[in-house]
Amino acid sequence: MRLLLISLLIFVSISSHSQIVINEYSAANFDDFADNYGDNEDWFELYNSSAATINLNGYYLSDKEDNLTKWQFSSDVNINPNEHLIVFCSGRNEINGNNIHTSFKLHQTKNNEWIILTDPDGLTVVDSVFIRPCLTNSSRGRMNYTDDTKAVFTNPTPGAINTNGFVDYSSTPTFNPIAGIHAAPINVSITADPGNTIYYTTDGSLPDDSDNLYNGPIAINNTTVLKAVAYSNDPDILPSFMEYGTYFIGVSHSMKILSISGRESDNLANPELYELIAGGQQIEPNGTFEIYNSDGSLFDKARGEFNEHGNDSWAYAQRGFDYITRDQFGYNYAIKGEVFNDIDRDRFQRFIVKCAANDNYPFSYGSSGAHIRDAYVQSLSQVANLRLDERSHESCVMYLNGEYWGVYELREKVDDLDYTDIHYDQDSVAFLKTWGGTWVDVLTDDQDPNTVVNSWDDIRNYITGNDMAIQANYDYAKDRYNVGSLIDYYILNSYTVNADWLNWNTAWWKGLEEDGDKKKWRYALWDMDNTFDHGANYTNIPNTDPDADPCDAETLGNIGGQGHIPIWNALIQNEEFFDDYINRWSNLSNSYLSCEFMIQHLDSLIGIIEPEMQDQIDTWGGTYNEWMDNVNFMKDFMNERCTFLNAAIVDCYDVEGPFDVTIVIEGIGEVDFNNFFDINQTNTPFSGEYFGGIDIDFSVANGNFSYYEIVSNENYNYNETDTDFSLELQGDITIIFYFDANEITFLVEPTGSGNISIDGTSITSFPYTQSYIDNSNIMLGAQPNLGWEMGYWSSTNHSFSPTTTDENVNIIANSSDTVVLHLNQQTFDITYILEPSNADIEFLINGNNISTFPYTTTEFYGTNISLEAKSNINWEFLYFTSNNGGYISGQSISPLQGFSVNKSDTITIYYGANIFYDVSYQVFPEGSGQIRVQNINIEDSTITYPYMENVNLEAIPTNGWRFSHWDYQNNKINPDENAVYSNFTVESPDAIRANFKELFEVFVPNSFTPANDDNMHNTFEVSIFSIEGVNYEFEVFNRFGESIFYSNDETISWDGSYKNGGQVPSGVYIYTITVESLMTGKTFQKKGSITLLR
Repeated sequence: MRLLLISLLIFVSISSHSQIVINEYSAANFDDFADNYGDNEDWFELYNSSAATINLNGYYLSDKEDNLTKWQFSSDVNINPNEHLIVFCSGRNEINGNNIHTSFKLHQTKNNEWIILTDPDGLTVVDSVFIRPCLTNSSRGRMNYTDDTKAVFTNPTPGAINTNGFVDYSSTPTFNPIAGIHAAPINVSITADPGNTIYYTTDGSLPDDSDNLYNGPIAINNTTVLKAVAYSNDPDILPSFMEYGTYFIGVSHSMKILSISGRESDNLANPELYELIAGGQQIEPNGTFEIYNSDGSLFDKARGEFNEHGNDSWAYAQRGFDYITRDQFGYNYAIKGEVFNDIDRDRFQRFIVKCAANDNYPFSYGSSGAHIRDAYVQSLSQVANLRLDERSHESCVMYLNGEYWGVYELREKVDDLDYTDIHYDQDSVAFLKTWGGTWVDVLTDDQDPNTVVNSWDDIRNYITGNDMAIQANYDYAKDRYNVGSLIDYYILNSYTVNADWLNWNTAWWKGLEEDGDKKKWRYALWDMDNTFDHGANYTNIPNTDPDADPCDAETLGNIGGQGHIPIWNALIQNEEFFDDYINRWSNLSNSYLSCEFMIQHLDSLIGIIEPEMQDQIDTWGGTYNEWMDNVNFMKDFMNERCTFLNAAIVDCYDVEGPFDVTIVIEGIGEVDFNNFFDINQTNTPFSGEYFGGIDIDFSVANGNFSYYEIVSNENYNYNETDTDFSLELQGDITIIFYFDANEITFLVEPTGSGNISIDGTSITSFPYTQSYIDNSNIMLGAQPNLGWEMGYWSSTNHSFSPTTTDENVNIIANSSDTVVLHLNQQTFDITYILEPSNADIEFLINGNNISTFPYTTTEFYGTNISLEAKSNINWEFLYFTSNNGGYISGQSISPLQGFSVNKSDTITIYYGANIFYDVSYQVFPEGSGQIRVQNINIEDSTITYPYMENVNLEAIPTNGWRFSHWDYQNNKINPDENAVYSNFTVESPDAIRANFKELFEVFVPNSFTPANDDNMHNTFEVSIFSIEGVNYEFEVFNRFGESIFYSNDETISWDGSYKNGGQVPSGVYIYTITVESLMTGKTFQKKGSITLLR
């Protein structure tokens, strides 16, 4: 009873599951179906095909097959019989009545996502669908409720019956040759599956069946965007996805190539994308976005949406734009790959594409642009590792619908949740921007903008409303506000003399996820093109010349209305903040913001775009010399400003100097200077300018430190053995740090057996001694010579990681020592095999007879081996072989062999017997089959074999026969005499016979029950198995010997009736049956009785 109950429960569970199905889904919902918030989110539909209401409380949904319990129905959600339930994959993670929103979203082009409904046990999958892409606003689903056949729907029916489904899309056509750079005009062939017609365009537009009909290779003579679709002859199959690519003819470029194209409406005189980029219309067209490497190979491509980017620069003939890859279009969810060299990120849904904005050459302010300012300042901030967020850049050339459009920049978008999530694990942020006015940006679905504003107002009001000179107040502020980001933001904008910030182009944010990074308010760079005395002074700073005071911004008041300058003026009253600011200024002015580095960095970026600027000029105007004059203007500005600033700091603030600071390392060691510079024996001496009136910090970081010495005309009281100390400068100063080196001597044992790689350099002469600072990580690698192998490392004072027996190890230098690499002479195993193994022969290795096989010997590398295989009256040597082919090549018939050991191997010595025996073969009965002997079919034959030959047998019956067994006399057949596939070893003469039996069998029942309600055994039926036909006679008699039924057709059975009709009564009846095989004449006869039951 218990077993029956369990079975019944399992049946009910499976039945319930089968009645909830995923009926339809769409991750292509661009602007077709809105959720309860008015958003076009991904969705799918569950359908209850049962007669009972099903409560989904406790069920799970997921988009990942390795995480079935990703999201759970946490409250009652009922699906009534024959009703649908819509689930939105919006990421909102909420249930509000029947408005269901999961915590995850769908991506139809990732090719690794599912929709999975799982039972509350978290293990049993109720239904699942692997997500396949659709074209925009289409869906996929079941053709009908009772059929698992999948279909594509161009008119989705969320919450209703699926109708007008298509089998699928046609296969996407292919191009040959592929798109990219081609030196000369080419002909491009397009292929599609049989039964398809191809249509194509060359003007960047999305093709359909009203466009060019493909009927042969297309001549591409100039740079062209080729797009094609395939239409099936089957009306149930939709047109294909578009194939597309740009053919760059006769061009070469030194940087990445961006090709954008699109026309999807005839409402405008020109393609919409052209109207956006060239015409300046504020529209949002769709199109394709392709990135190629400089060699013409495809980086990645996608299809998405374009819109305006830029304000003043939007008036130029050469414009920038924003681009968003739309997964809903069905082609890609992002541009994949590391687009930017400066960051470790490999997927981008959004790009800003700029042509230097207000610094554009030749369009900005009387052709004054250098075509680099914004990218340069943001890149400089990245290289200096400032505590800011920058728009990473990658220079490129751009083509629009196949037409060259000049030098552009691909830019990373900072005001984007993808940016904060990928870089900082922050998918929820408070983000504020000021551009004339201030607004909240980068909102998540359920985020209240007022909360963001209030959060900022709170910290701003606290800082400006409390005395920041009080350390407790300052500590509270810096716990919520990234004061280091403010310092870097202020320094960078002061250095570059930005005339377009604070009231414009200002962005600041903080992360809201507790488990993420960057949870304090921090600054992001926006447009940085009105710098270095270029462009309008929108911020109304007092001076835009190179001699602008670094404290000018402090006089601007609450410009922009968001308190950035009042916050600065409040914080600078705190001693810690002031010292951090001045030291940060000094650290940067002695490194990344020095004249030397800033100009070097500018030269490196100009070197990237310079090879392409002549084409830019030829397209848009200007002259090369004028552009270079604009670049040189930037350099002159930098040189003048660098030499001015440090003296201006003294005028602005209560500091002295600047004073020259020189740091010298004697010996081997490292000093951390001012929490910024790591100074060691490789970069000593360090020289820089620092200010008096604040502390500068020193810390011994590595090395066997002894003491330090101050050389100065001023008096300093100090403890020469301190490893951490601060100084307030009184004048120029030199500080010398003395270190005792850790000397490590390296040896190899035995001498001459190998070398040692030390930090990547191969050392070949020993002993070898090197000096190291304390805690230096030393990478060692064993390099054995031929014939030697790794043994172990040893030393007196150091530990080896991972272990002493690893070839490649690390040690941390902490004292003088001797490190020894011990190597072992290499040995190899050589195995000798005799074939046949019972051959009675004499085999010599280096003159020693070997009598037992297999025989294995271990030899040192380089050992000389000689072999001799001898023949005798019964056994004749045939040949040698070796597995690796190194010692013996192929089959060597020479009985004498010699070699030098350099690897492990197996050598086989083959002998042939001089004794032969005859074995005869017979098939019985004759003609009933064949014997397959060593892959040759025979019937009756005699074969002569050498002694100990192994012979393989197979019994092959003729049609109508089956194998029975083998007969033999002397040589045992293996595995036994009943095996079809057998073998034996020839040790004496023999006669072997394969016995077969005819396939002829007759089965006669002993009772039957005619006209029984169970429809079983209703006739007396004789079963005959025979390959060929038979002669058949069957007759039934009653107890008086009277014939009551007769048949000579084996297909007619007796149903318990008389010959002339009518049923015979129950009882016992006599029958005779005769069956004769037409193939062999074999006869089956039987007489018996049968019981008839009614």
